Amino acid sequence: MGRVLPFPLVVPALLVLTGLPACAQEAGPPTPEKRAAAEAAPLFASHEVVPITLEADFRALRREDRNQESEERPAVLRWTDPDGSANVLDIQVRTRGNFRLASRNCDWPPLRLNVRKGAAAGTLFENQDKLKLVGVCKSKQSYWGQYVLLEYLAYRTFNLFTPLGFRVRLVRVTYVDSGGEEETFDAYGFLIEDDTQMAARNGGWKEDWPQGGPQLDPRLLEKHHAILVDVFQYLIGNTDWSGAAMHNMELVRFPDRVTSTVPYDFDFAGIVDARYANPDPQLSIKNVRERLFRGFCPIQVNRPAELYEAVYQLFRDKKEEVYALWSGQEGLEEDTIKDTREYLDEFYEVLADPRKIESRMMKDCRSLTFGR
Repeated sequence: MGRVLPFPLVVPALLVLTGLPACAQEAGPPTPEKRAAAEAAPLFASHEVVPITLEADFRALRREDRNQESEERPAVLRWTDPDGSANVLDIQVRTRGNFRLASRNCDWPPLRLNVRKGAAAGTLFENQDKLKLVGVCKSKQSYWGQYVLLEYLAYRTFNLFTPLGFRVRLVRVTYVDSGGEEETFDAYGFLIEDDTQMAARNGGWKEDWPQGGPQLDPRLLEKHHAILVDVFQYLIGNTDWSGAAMHNMELVRFPDRVTSTVPYDFDFAGIVDARYANPDPQLSIKNVRERLFRGFCPIQVNRPAELYEAVYQLFRDKKEEVYALWSGQEGLEEDTIKDTREYLDEFYEVLADPRKIESRMMKDCRSLTFGR
């Protein structure tokens, strides 16, 4: 998971001029066929819950593969189509993540599923390759399942405002240990669209950003989308991100040289309110339910006031869709829905009053300093 970096921001001159570190690789725009295939992926064509069974050596995945260099292990993925047809795929799985990967934090680490494209042709997983699976951190208490559903809805909420975001599919996973040593159980999880497909679907391509490398000049980002990301992160109460340090962000470039960041990983957001989530101690908040605007100050990144107002209005226009999404989710408990509605109410109370936008939100905007 990690922490957001403190500011002032240090941006090398190379980034001011080009927006790219010397080691960044440009893949180039997708072909029309690749873009169409990404858009039409059957896995993300519906929001219906998919019951799946995942059989693997979970004893090893849970107890041995607790590092980012762990190798893939064979697994079997099973599901049944709505017409009753049974499907079986031989796949590979491996552990992934940062915070949730550590055994001291989670009993069950997040997984990445590697699907062989040829084997999946004509199935729900056609054209899929590497999929992140977000599942429960612990299997014994019901509130861990609530966190999964809440983070899933955070992704779905971002999708309401823009197609330039990760699509997700809710699944009900039955975990079966191939060695018979771990207890079989089932729980909610969700699959996240592959980053290269997300970029291709939008007509762009992913650019890898070196971990711990130079920071991105936020003035190089497409303005409307950058503001949208800032306001969305404020809506869900997320401070565990940085569009400059590329923390919990993917970078997508387009043929006209426009660049945008796409957020992911929302389990530290206030709207999820996970028990393990704490804000960075350098921030001015004491718990993740306190909202803190982490966007840059408009005048410093040359983002006119009318662009902000256009984004605010988009969020106002989508208000009923947002509430409907969070109120109608299968599996959410009544108390969770009530708490979430109250949290959304606080956001829309701010957005309804320009004075509150300034006093509760924009007053905390981040400054931009070069050369130090």
